[in-house]
Amino acid sequence: MNKNEKFLIGAVGALLTGIAIGLLVAPKDGKQTRKLIKNKANDFGGKTKDKFEKSVDELAQLSEKLKAGISEKYENVKHKATDMAGTVSEKVKGTVNS
Repeated sequence: MNKNEKFLIGAVGALLTGIAIGLLVAPKDGKQTRKLIKNKANDFGGKTKDKFEKSVDELAQLSEKLKAGISEKYENVKHKATDMAGTVSEKVKGTVNS
C-alpha cells in the first residue's frame, strides 16, 4: 500500500469517525441531521471527484511527457546505432580491402 492509499484510508476513517461523533452529540432532530449528513456526503463526493479528475489529468500530462521523452531517447539511440554501424562497416570494408 503506497502513501496515497494510506492517506485516503486515514482520511475516510477520520471522516466517518467525525460523522459518528457528530451524530452522537448533535442537537438537531433526525430529519435535520440526515439532511446535513446528505449534504456533507455530497460535498465530500464532489470534492473527491474533482481531485480524482485533476489527478487523472495530471497523470495524462505526465504520461505524454514521458512518452515524448522516451521517443526522443529512442530516436537518439537509433541514430547513434546507425552511425556506429556505418563506421564499423566502413572499417571492416577498409580492413578487407587492405
